[in-house]
Amino acid sequence: HFRRPPLVRKALPVHKQVLMDLCHHRRASSPADQLRAANYSLLLFFSLISLVYLLIDPAAAADDGTETASFSVFRNKIIEAPLNGGHRRLDSISPSLRGNPYMTDDPKSSPFRILYVVTTFYSQGRWRNILVPNIRAVTESVSVAGWDMDVVVIVGNEGPTPTDRKALEDALPRDAALEIWENACALGYEKTKEKVSCITRVLARQHRFVVADRKDEYDFFACWEDDMRFDAGTIRYYLELSAEIDRLSNAAAPDLKTDPDAIDGPMSPQQLQRVVPGFIRVEVVRGRAMNGVKTGIEPDREVATNWVPDASRCCSVPDWDTRLPRDPKGSELMTWECRIHGMSVRLFPEPIGWAAMIPGPRHMPEEEVIGSRWAGASGAFGFDKKPQERDPQLFAQQGGWMATREQVLYFDKACPEGFLPPFKNDRLRKHGMDPSQPHNVEFWSGGYQLFGTCNIQRIMSLDPARFSGHLLYHSSNNKQNMVNPKRHVRVSD
Repeated sequence: HFRRPPLVRKALPVHKQVLMDLCHHRRASSPADQLRAANYSLLLFFSLISLVYLLIDPAAAADDGTETASFSVFRNKIIEAPLNGGHRRLDSISPSLRGNPYMTDDPKSSPFRILYVVTTFYSQGRWRNILVPNIRAVTESVSVAGWDMDVVVIVGNEGPTPTDRKALEDALPRDAALEIWENACALGYEKTKEKVSCITRVLARQHRFVVADRKDEYDFFACWEDDMRFDAGTIRYYLELSAEIDRLSNAAAPDLKTDPDAIDGPMSPQQLQRVVPGFIRVEVVRGRAMNGVKTGIEPDREVATNWVPDASRCCSVPDWDTRLPRDPKGSELMTWECRIHGMSVRLFPEPIGWAAMIPGPRHMPEEEVIGSRWAGASGAFGFDKKPQERDPQLFAQQGGWMATREQVLYFDKACPEGFLPPFKNDRLRKHGMDPSQPHNVEFWSGGYQLFGTCNIQRIMSLDPARFSGHLLYHSSNNKQNMVNPKRHVRVSD
């Protein structure tokens, strides 16, 4: 998937005989030849200087050198060739499919470009059984949709073997570029250790350096843990709902005063700019095991509906993938860290309508607070106080995130410590490496930073026809065996 490009695109017009004379220290035969030789010597000298300059990463000389220098190793050592050249900005994409400004059906337009970043620790079993099938399924789906997707795999340790690397290369569409950043685990000092070691909890941070380096080359970014599966339909729905939010924001009165306690009515641009489509992770539970999964409603409450989610939106698998359950039903979907107890609801302006507000944001400026009604406000759950916004059993960790380029740039402004490196050290000490501030995978990847400290509000449409677009398949399918069964909840409830 890589073809090393020439370092110099166009050869310098150096006369072969003069170059030979210079190499062999021959004396030019005439003053004109001496002048010509001197000129070509200068050309050769400045060409070498230019080449050295191209090989040097200027970011490596940043303030403390720690983070940018580590990423320069990724850029200079691991990347064998630049990804496909050229890109288009989202604001240049003509309106098209279903009025979505992020996509186009114009056959003459350049393809929609996506960067897919996967983070993992290498082991042969996990690479072959989880990572490769997931990347293959995602990239095949995106290729069928007519979009371009390049892949970066961040590996915290040594690996993969040549055989496993080739297996991944063979799984990708022909036009997909692949980069593997090995030994990406950041080095530092943990509080209880006296020597430099790999800080595994920071591995989930490394995708931010990749996005920062490539933010101008792609239209869309999808950064996920290795066992999260999605497809082109997931991206399309995310873009559709994002476009609806953008249109509402653009049409809103900039000086609109809103009531932070209102659960409907007009919304300001300041409120809407913080809203993004959200996801919850699900697994497929088969047979008798499903009998032990409780409903999301208290036992003494009745569920007056026969609705079940559309499992094909999240959890269908290709014919070649024999590891995962075939043709799952909506009644077989289970989640474990998302319940109605933590949700609030709001009636958004049309066309969004009623939506659930996933927990996370707090301490927001009053003018940006989005009013909503907690699902338990009437005492339906037997207690009258809403759980904390960052209750780990209700927060709905996503296992990653996806966003347009414009959304990524807004995240970077909205986050007090910044979303992309270099981070603001007054809020995120030592770029997240300080052992007294032990941020882990749930902070960087699961969403505690983006949907917590950055106050980005996730929503889920309560339209039965759209709700299933918010489900993501946790393809390890192992939480049903690892998490306390008391936390298992049927998605249909």
